[in-house]
Amino acid sequence: MEIPREIALRERRPTYSEINLTAFRHNFQLVRRLAGGAKVMGIVKADAYGHGLLEISRELEALNVDYIGVGFLEEGIALREAGINTPILVLGGVAGYQINSFLEYNLELTASSKFIASEIDRRARRMDKKAIVHLKIDTGMNRIGVNYQRAADFMRFAGGLANLIVKGIYTHLAAADSDPEFTKLQLNRFKDVIKSASAIFSPTPIFHVLNSAGLINFPEYCFDMVRTGIMLYGMVPSNSLLGRLDLKPVMSLKSEVVFLKRAAADEGISYDLTYRTKTDTQIVTIPIGYGDGYPVRLSDCGQALIGGKRYPVVGRVCMDQIMVDAGDAMVRIGEEVTLIGKQGDDCITVEEICSLTGAIPYEIPIGTTSRVPRLYIKDTITDEK
Repeated sequence: MEIPREIALRERRPTYSEINLTAFRHNFQLVRRLAGGAKVMGIVKADAYGHGLLEISRELEALNVDYIGVGFLEEGIALREAGINTPILVLGGVAGYQINSFLEYNLELTASSKFIASEIDRRARRMDKKAIVHLKIDTGMNRIGVNYQRAADFMRFAGGLANLIVKGIYTHLAAADSDPEFTKLQLNRFKDVIKSASAIFSPTPIFHVLNSAGLINFPEYCFDMVRTGIMLYGMVPSNSLLGRLDLKPVMSLKSEVVFLKRAAADEGISYDLTYRTKTDTQIVTIPIGYGDGYPVRLSDCGQALIGGKRYPVVGRVCMDQIMVDAGDAMVRIGEEVTLIGKQGDDCITVEEICSLTGAIPYEIPIGTTSRVPRLYIKDTITDEK
């Protein structure tokens, strides 16, 4: 039974992350429309980009997602043990000693070399099982995968292994948000791989390449499936893509005022006294810090919303606390503070934090630590950002 929001609010710690599942569903349906008839893989690695691995995966399954993508074996096992039945592909590299666990939990593997493919086949044969694999082809990322020039040989080799089922073939785009010419080169290389694969496999495997940036910039290359992560959470990979789609932010980061004090002019605030008050003012303490994932780089430059108005984060961000200069505003103990998200008519976005800190959008939600409780809500979506 779902816990009423007002009860959940009373029982949480003052700092929490609010996850709007209605916004998540909105973003998923947008991805579905962009993908056309292609399948959709929802990426939930790194604790679903900080939004909660199990809760987001359950939401994806309820939305009839075609695939779930994780980074590591342990994430896949956690999903299977939680009762997730959707096909799961582990996108990361495979260590030989892990293969038995992949097979036991019905997880699909990435085979990124002849050696790995052989080892998967050998262990599957010992267990009297068939291993479902996706062959990883490197078209220019130079991370893992067989070089595209040797792809045909690799595919023939993998296709000849009796205990492998080659269900998919994929590559990854290195610069879909920043270098269209190189991205087109990668896509053309992959199209050549598809031609070779079509002569080797019958039926042909699932071909997939587009990530979030690729889906935004190159939707004509959806092939059989798209792999979307950051878009689902209402963000884009880089500021160059801002405003291109009607994405709704899923995560808000909130806390409350726990202490107030007056500070005279020229008083130092926090470690190393990096900020000094300009006048007699009111300093507000908020129980969030870098131990919660609030970036130290927001020291003396971050912003907080209290009562719908912005106030500066002053002094060094501490492990558990930050201070805000509220001037002469009427602020109360227990009053809500928004660090990411909308309050009143204003909004602090992840992109704004990135511009202040030099971070990339992925870092901010993923960096929100496990000691920050997640509160899952279903809310009304409006056209306001």
